[in-house]
Formats: sequence, C-alpha cells, structure tokens
Amino acid sequence: MQMINISHKEFTLQEVPEELFLQVCKQIGYSYETISRQIHSKITDIIDKGLAAMQSDFIIRTTPITGWGNGRIDTETVTIDSKKWASLLRKMESPEFICCFIVTLGKRIDVIKEGFGEKNLFDQFVLDALGSVLVEKAADSLESSIGIEFKKNSYECSRRFSPGYCDWELKSGQATLCRFLSPEKIGVQCMASGAMIPIKSVSAVMVGAMRVPWKVPCYFCREIRCPYRRENKRT
Repeated sequence: MQMINISHKEFTLQEVPEELFLQVCKQIGYSYETISRQIHSKITDIIDKGLAAMQSDFIIRTTPITGWGNGRIDTETVTIDSKKWASLLRKMESPEFICCFIVTLGKRIDVIKEGFGEKNLFDQFVLDALGSVLVEKAADSLESSIGIEFKKNSYECSRRFSPGYCDWELKSGQATLCRFLSPEKIGVQCMASGAMIPIKSVSAVMVGAMRVPWKVPCYFCREIRCPYRRENKRT
C-alpha cells in the first residue's frame, strides 16, 4: 500500500458554532455559565473571523517499514527513534508501512493574530485558542479519513503520534518528517527548533499492519500521570 487517496473535498471541518464556542471557552478557562454578554459577543466575533481566515491544507505520504528494534522504527525513508512505539509494533501482526502527514490551517490566522497588536491581547489569546481547537479537529478528521482508507485496503492502523510525544524527540522527529513530506508545497516551513510555520500545523505518523491489537503504547507505559495518556488503551 503506497498511496492514501484523500481528496480535499472529502476533508472537511463541519463546525457547529455553539459547540465550537464552548470548546474555545474551555480552552481559555472561561465558564460559559458566568460569561458576560459583552465577552460572549467578542469571542463570537473572533471565532467568525478565524473561521473565515482558515485555509486548511494537508500532505500525506506512505513508506514501507523495513524493521523495528533497538528503540526505533526504520522505513525506506523515515526513522522514528522511539522505544515505546517500536515496542508497540512487536504487538502488531505484520506491520508493513507508516503513513505520514502534515495538516495546517494556513497563514492567514497568524496574520490576523499579529494584526490585533499588543493592545488586544485578549483577542490574540482567543484566536490562538480557536486555532488550537481547529487544528486538532483537522488532525482528527484527517486521521479518521486515513483510517477509512486503511480499512478499504484490509489494514488496521495505530492512532496518530507526533514528534515530541512519548519518547520521540521533537527536533529530530520533525526534521525527518519534513524531509520526507516537503511541506513547503502546502506553505508550511519547519524550523530548526522543531516548530512549524504557520503555527497552527500538526505533523503525525500512523502505522499500518494486518492486525493492530493495541493502537497506542499507553497500555505498556508506566507513566500513569502523563497528561497525554489515552485512557482507552486499545483505541
């Protein structure tokens, strides 16, 4: 399986304004029950501006797995230095390839945020929160679409995992993904620090195998208090 075919028409973010408003409020630490009418109106206006500015795009590539062990996953073009994810592959039946992707909301949200200026820190804060909510939704949507493509080809897949999570180091992980994906094609630049521009961009990898009993390594991890721990271990 060398290609994941997902059209931009299939990749959509269907947002319910009320639900999105509640998620943004939660992100910035506001209680919906106690929020004033003025603040409600202000947040709603910023959300409308952010949604209008969003220009989501993505790039996807797959590459065959050539081996796993010694705390790393090797493919023909990408190396993932992660003991935890390499150990998860031992639980899979015939892990064959990884699917790498980068999804972005585009640069216009960053431009609007900068345009608010230092006197409008609240507006910047809300727009940044909105971007964080939306880019995670975009990554979730793309992950779901990729999972459907896996299933069509009789494969199961892991959940997505990104550089900087578990024990996969951010800088080296981001660098190897960016070399493989060439995200400048969708207007994304990878910095030496591991950060990406536009800021609201997410990179990730999913493993494809004939059978995937556990989709994340949390089940085998002893760090019970990890903030990124996924409680439903098999999914």
